[in-house]
Order: sequence, then structure tokens, then C-alpha cells
Amino acid sequence: MKNIIVMSGDIGSGKSSVATELKQLTGFEIIGTGTIQRAIASRRGLTTLELNEISQTDRSIDDEIDAYVIETGKNQDRLIMDSRLAWHFIPSAFKVFLAVDPVVGAKRVFNASRDDENNESLEITLKNNLKRQTIEAQRFNQLYNINFRKYGNYDLIIDTSYATPLAIAQKINDCFNAWLKHQHFSSLWITPRKLLPTLAANAVNDDIDALSVFINNDFIYIQQGHQLVINSHMADNDLIPAKIITEEPNDVLTEGLSVIQAAQEVSLATLKNWEDTLGFKYTRYPE
Repeated sequence: MKNIIVMSGDIGSGKSSVATELKQLTGFEIIGTGTIQRAIASRRGLTTLELNEISQTDRSIDDEIDAYVIETGKNQDRLIMDSRLAWHFIPSAFKVFLAVDPVVGAKRVFNASRDDENNESLEITLKNNLKRQTIEAQRFNQLYNINFRKYGNYDLIIDTSYATPLAIAQKINDCFNAWLKHQHFSSLWITPRKLLPTLAANAVNDDIDALSVFINNDFIYIQQGHQLVINSHMADNDLIPAKIITEEPNDVLTEGLSVIQAAQEVSLATLKNWEDTLGFKYTRYPE
């Protein structure tokens, strides 16, 4: 088994920063295909967003990146690869996805002020990020019949919205070492502020010591473990472990409701009650 950690993730999730910290912990070399994409865009006099749009009809861009990733996975070891699709092309690697709240990710990208990206304001940055992410998802689905943002593709998913790059890197390293030894580790680590309740805060009455969640339209809902999440809020925990029940919209949950139905039953009033009780605000709500 080769010692290769591949990281995919949302735009603005901090892959480069986390990779830098992870290198310090592991001594592994870092290779980022984002650098390759920016180089291709620069040679063509394009922004990365424009390059992604052209990639929908110009397969040579994807082929160039894919060939590089595959060859690297075959011939190198002790490696950290920052790549949207390395998990697909190097299936024997430890596969990590870094998730981030879209607004938090947009703030990071906007503050980075890259010369090759047209981000005149936070609002435009958020719009560009979501557009770019949609274009990438559509292209990858068309070319490879895969959904790179589906959590089931990965060994480990970590929400980077509020935890530091060092804390995230330490978590990846711990889970990677457990994976190498075939030991158990939680596959999802998430900030409590990203979790949507399925109960109002004043209706919570449980002593469940494990958190289980389901996913619908990129929102993560608490299935069981509301009190645990409340306690984690109060303790200012940046990351807590959770088990994903399902991310398929038509799957039936334990209450007999489908994922879609269960998500639709969560009212704005319930979310506001949760915010008021715990003293925070979501950056966005389900539509």
C-alpha cells in the first residue's frame, strides 16, 4: 500500500493551507493540480472560470490533468495530492474531501485576491464559486459519470468552515494512520454550526451519545444526537464526529419519511429557534 493522501474539496475549503500543515506532520511531498490548471489558463490568457467553461468542449485540458495524476499515483509514494479527481484516478489512496460553508469559502477566495480570478466583491465571488462548482460537477459527470461532491466517494470528510488548517491536518493525519492500521475512525467531522436540526431546541430530550446525520441539497440535518450537538455548541467545539445515514434524496429514514420529506418538514421557525437558543446565525437557509 502506497502512502498517498489525496484531497478533493469545495472551492475555498483551504486545501492548500491544510496540505502545507499536513506536509509538516507527515514529511510527504505536495502536488497540487490547481497549479496546473492555473498554468494552462495563463498560457491561454484565460481566468480559471473561463478555462472551466472551455473545458466543457475541449477534452484536451482534462486529459492533460488526468494523465498527470494517474502517472503520479503509479510512480510516486509519500505524497499529498490536492486534486478534484485524484480520488477517482488513484483508488488505492486515502481519499479526503474538505467541505466548507459556501459563504465562508467565498470570503476566503475574495480575501485571497488572486489576479487570475475576477472577484470584485464578496457577492460576485460567491456567485463565481457556485457557477464554477456547478460547471465542474456537470463536466465530471459527463466525462466520467461521477459526482465528485458525493461524500460516499471518500474515506474522510472534514468541514473546514471554522477549524484551523493545523487542526484539520492533525485530524487527517490521525485518521490516515488509523486507516493504514485498519482501525476504526469516524468518516465525517463537522462543525456544529453547519448542522440543521430536525427538532426545535426546546423539544430536545435525548441522551444519545452518537451523532447521525442525513444530507439533502448540500445541507446536513441531524437525525439523532440533538443534545450532543447542543453540548458541542456550548463547548465551542469546531469539529465533532458524525455518521452519515444517507445522502440519497429518496432513501427512507427511520421515521418512514424520505430524505426529501424529512428535510422539507424542517421549518424556518425551527431553524430560528435553534439559532436563538444557541446564540449563532446560519450563513444560509434551505430554499
